Amino acid sequence: MNRIAHWFMAVCFVGFLAAGLAASLLRSPQDFSYWENRMLASLPEPASQSIGDGGYFTQLERYLADHAPLRSTLLRFKTRWDLAAGRPVVNDVVPTADSLLPFLPYMADDQADIDRWAGLMADNLADINAAVTEYGGYFCYAVVPCQSVSRADEYPWFLNSQARRSWMKGAAMARAMEEQGVPFLDVEAILARSGGSKQYASRVDNHYTIEGAFEACRLILEKAAADTGLDFPILEADDFQLETLPNDYIGSRERKLFNLERRDERLSILLPVEPVPFSRADNGIPVESSVYRLPGGRDGAVDYSLYMGGDIARTVIDTGRDSLPSVLIYGDSFTNPVECLAYLSFDQTHSLDLRHYHEMGLVDYIRQFQPDIVVCVRDYDFMMATDGNGGGS
Repeated sequence: MNRIAHWFMAVCFVGFLAAGLAASLLRSPQDFSYWENRMLASLPEPASQSIGDGGYFTQLERYLADHAPLRSTLLRFKTRWDLAAGRPVVNDVVPTADSLLPFLPYMADDQADIDRWAGLMADNLADINAAVTEYGGYFCYAVVPCQSVSRADEYPWFLNSQARRSWMKGAAMARAMEEQGVPFLDVEAILARSGGSKQYASRVDNHYTIEGAFEACRLILEKAAADTGLDFPILEADDFQLETLPNDYIGSRERKLFNLERRDERLSILLPVEPVPFSRADNGIPVESSVYRLPGGRDGAVDYSLYMGGDIARTVIDTGRDSLPSVLIYGDSFTNPVECLAYLSFDQTHSLDLRHYHEMGLVDYIRQFQPDIVVCVRDYDFMMATDGNGGGS
């Protein structure tokens, strides 16, 4: 009798595993986890080499973990439990009374290592600068503050804010860029001299507010105008009307906590007092002439894709004002709200996100279209990352 019971339990256990495996493999695959704000693992293709070295099974395990049935439900339950228990870090988010901050692991503040990475990044940017200046254009690398930099003082004393490391990175990057002769703009350093960037930092997301994007845009355009002598309009705060949307804003860190830990924050848009007509094309396809993806009503939630519609591989805005210069802005999602404002100062505004744009290399794009001004906008987290928008191929 005991033997039959053991066999029955074994068959049930194997059946449970088989059902879970079948459900994972047969269910409609998803590429992106909305709640975790990250890409999910793809189903690996078996190959003799990957099977032989075990890499295939490691990738398959990662895929099955990412696509397990009821995964989101279980993660939500665990998140609720961790928040109720008062854990200082939940799903790589640090909940504080005012904000939801990113967890930052401890990293040694090695000046030599930071200088080395700054040098590698400056080498990449020097190649891009050379490609721009060879036809008479102007290039600038602009570094903007992210949430952890702007709100470093909000971290609990027992967690790392990387404040000192951030300062060292900014200083090292400035030195390396000066050595290479590449124009460099540290927006965080400038804002620190006039009240700091915290006033522009989101409490629930890694990005700055539209007001912060306006300050970054204004500083970039003022530097470009001063360095080149080009004549183009630089709009001031009085040239815009600020409109705060009533819609619920779900920041990326709130999503990572399954909306179980909320902070009341709203997104705003800046509307020009004197609108400039324009046409817009995304990835070569004409789209609606708007720089904001507004929700259908007051009840719809919004996220940071409100600005420019999110991360789009290539966008071209044409205002039809041939007397004005053209600009290319490339970078990560921090460029999106800047693009919502910068087009007002130029004839054509090109924007690229090299994480998604693969039709040609950046240098080839620059040489083909020859924009008068080329600006890379990156945040402190990725200012020295040479992949993605840090590449110059």
